Amino acid sequence: MKTIILGLGNTVLGDDGVGVYVARLLRGCMDETVAVREAELAGLDLMEMLNGYDRAVIIDAILLEGEDPGTVFRLRPDDMKISPRLASCHDIDLVTALALGKRLRFHMPREVVVYAVQGEDVLTLREGCLPAVERVMAPLAEEIAGFLRGVPCERISIDLAERKSGSA
Repeated sequence: MKTIILGLGNTVLGDDGVGVYVARLLRGCMDETVAVREAELAGLDLMEMLNGYDRAVIIDAILLEGEDPGTVFRLRPDDMKISPRLASCHDIDLVTALALGKRLRFHMPREVVVYAVQGEDVLTLREGCLPAVERVMAPLAEEIAGFLRGVPCERISIDLAERKSGSA
């Protein structure tokens, strides 16, 4: 199964770079079936990067009101449906990008998992993450590596579907 790990974010905006940093931790420990990439993109560009892969793991920062910095959420595309209306093609979200890619008959991943790390500060010009976010980077990389290898390991992420149903 051809897999891509995509670390999203900007490493000069503090916690926004967490996806890139975790991808860098994973780069040296994956086999040849796993591509590890870093990017500061979204929308149609994201669709193009995912084209040709069977499975995708996306790591990015998130800001949710009331959540503690360093909390890791595990999401599926259906968890992220926001609105069918878009202002322009530059506003395409992940769900829409995947659907459009399939409609265009691109080889889009059948399995997509997003690891979203609650940031504390994603706006201040600063390299590196704040301590609460930095603490979860290595355990998250271990969790993702275990997931991709099919090896049970300690999970630090919270499955959004389990949390909604109250079974987390």
